[in-house]
Amino acid sequence: MSEDLRVTKTRQNIQMTFIRLLEQCRFQDITIKQLIQECQINRSTFYRNYEDKYDLIQKIADELLVQFQKAINPGFIALNGKKENYISYFSPILHFFEQKKAILKMMARQTLPVNIFDEMHMIYSHALFEELCENYHIHPNSEKKAVYFSQIIASNILTAVKWWQLESSQTSEKEILEMIVLTVTKVFYQVYMSSFGKEIKNMHQVNVWKVKCLMRATLSSL
Repeated sequence: MSEDLRVTKTRQNIQMTFIRLLEQCRFQDITIKQLIQECQINRSTFYRNYEDKYDLIQKIADELLVQFQKAINPGFIALNGKKENYISYFSPILHFFEQKKAILKMMARQTLPVNIFDEMHMIYSHALFEELCENYHIHPNSEKKAVYFSQIIASNILTAVKWWQLESSQTSEKEILEMIVLTVTKVFYQVYMSSFGKEIKNMHQVNVWKVKCLMRATLSSL
């Protein structure tokens, strides 16, 4: 076995054991001594890989965030009101939450030094902000509005998905998708158009009537 593979397996063992302990104990009560005993490794092995339990939980969170970021598809602004586009866009995010349900549920229940859901919101809202600026060349004076819009959309989507996975397991993927699409399209029209509609019309000849049609098409397809 190569050294890199051994290191990977050791880290996987430490992380999986730590997660298992977190399902049974509070984060603040877990000790390195307890962890290395459960892992059946010595103390020096642990400290070759992690500084302490705070570094360990941060690295676990970082790996989750990398996977979450990969689940975010570009093209939110250009979904064109078609239900199949929304399904294609949101499916990777729903799949991520489904796949990581156990660990995310544990992290939501624990009091940890890192808030994984706040970090997800930051990543997602930033991605939406970048896309908004790239598509509509938002004037610097309106950047605060663009940030506001991006944060609202990210918050709506992530709150709905978090609720679905952690608190409402009986709700189907189809139902939660319809809830997300309905909420997002309403926010898109009410917040986005009221904030940027006039500015975009002047810059890109995009009129409100077209956006209204887009919203109607989206809602009628549900």
